[in-house]
Amino acid sequence: MLTQELDHETERYLADILAQQNITSDALIRELIRDRWLSLRHHNLTESQLELGSSTTAQIHRPRNQKQTIADFVRRKNLGTQVR
Repeated sequence: MLTQELDHETERYLADILAQQNITSDALIRELIRDRWLSLRHHNLTESQLELGSSTTAQIHRPRNQKQTIADFVRRKNLGTQVR
């Protein structure tokens, strides 16, 4: 069981969130904790991959269609060279 005293402003925010999302405060707290945990986990994984310099990190930051991006660049480069 979790008990937390909130100031009036935060209580209003909570009431608005609960009304708009039609959920209980328990469900909201579980969702917020899960989202924060996932965010921290992702952040920690990304940092550790950067520190290790792993290829996984490079894959995370590459465009999905990397071959197409490179082909477009080469095509533009060749067009620029031919025009000059």
